[in-house]
Amino acid sequence: MLENLNDRAWLDPPDNEAKKVLKCYFCGDWIYSGDDYYSLYNIDCCEDCLNLHYRQTAEFIDYQEEFSDSECSEIKE
Repeated sequence: MLENLNDRAWLDPPDNEAKKVLKCYFCGDWIYSGDDYYSLYNIDCCEDCLNLHYRQTAEFIDYQEEFSDSECSEIKE
């Protein structure tokens, strides 16, 4: 009855390793299946490189202060 009972398939761990899909253009690290990545102008990059190369911070420029500083430096005593 139980002649060809083979339990080895049940004992082997499943292959849950993520597959390599893309390489980051900037750092060269692999982007695996299921990971988030960004594609800008056909350049694929990871989130860390996106923040490093493309992130910018907006700063308010007070032009009136800039002009007043330049006027003061032109005054000669």
